[in-house]
Amino acid sequence: MGIKKDNKPQILGPYLGEKRPICQHAELQRWLLPLALAILWECAARFALAEPLLLQPLTRVLGRGWHLLWSGRLLGDLAASAWRVFLGFGLALMIAIPGGIALGLYPPLERASALLLSALRPLAPPAWIPLAILWFGIGDAPAVFIIFVGTCSSLLVGTLAATKAVEAQWVKTALTLGANRRQAVRHVILPSLMPALLTQARIGLGLAWMCVIAAEMVAVRRGVGFFMMEARNLFRTEDVLVGMMAIAIVGLSTDRLLLGLEHRLCRWRAGLDPARLYATPEQPR
Repeated sequence: MGIKKDNKPQILGPYLGEKRPICQHAELQRWLLPLALAILWECAARFALAEPLLLQPLTRVLGRGWHLLWSGRLLGDLAASAWRVFLGFGLALMIAIPGGIALGLYPPLERASALLLSALRPLAPPAWIPLAILWFGIGDAPAVFIIFVGTCSSLLVGTLAATKAVEAQWVKTALTLGANRRQAVRHVILPSLMPALLTQARIGLGLAWMCVIAAEMVAVRRGVGFFMMEARNLFRTEDVLVGMMAIAIVGLSTDRLLLGLEHRLCRWRAGLDPARLYATPEQPR
């Protein structure tokens, strides 16, 4: 007598049943919510559901963005903001990543700096703007400084937590097999930290863009933040929305680049996709 094959999910079993997602195409699923919001935006503006001065139609905003892009104004402001983000975030990475690893590997060093980190972490980046202007004046320097202080503490704490979460058994095994401390750090700790470090970089880069916009609104004469503040003073709502959309597109692009880098560098971590737990196996032919 043959054994009947059970085609139901074996992990979550009857809790999932045989239901399938409404939309099985992954790319289409990603675009459903943005498309719905875009349609809602256009309809709300076209049918006067919102004050025209406060919310322009999406098509008009896109047209204005295209004009600013080809005129060179938007590209110039984006380039200025991206340069400040590159400098400030790069400095934060160079200091926070080695510092977080050192704090995680040496508990006495962590205890000595715990009070200072706990005191500085609650300070929001905009709180540094007046001091940055007093120290550096108006220009790139205060914006870079604000990006640095706004992202460094987050990266430092995240790297510290990731270092302390490394499996001690892995390090002990490497030392038992003859590796010295330097080799254990290089071949065990750093590779195991790579996924967490790239995730922290993605979070920190988003925070860096938030910091640069806040800084450019008061401390510089060019950039996306300055462009948006100038548009607000002139009641150009579509220009404010163009600036917001430009930041969102650049931020999304850089996040996708870091995510692709994470998938490329951390192939060893590839395992069971959590989404597969919810997938129903195909019926045998």
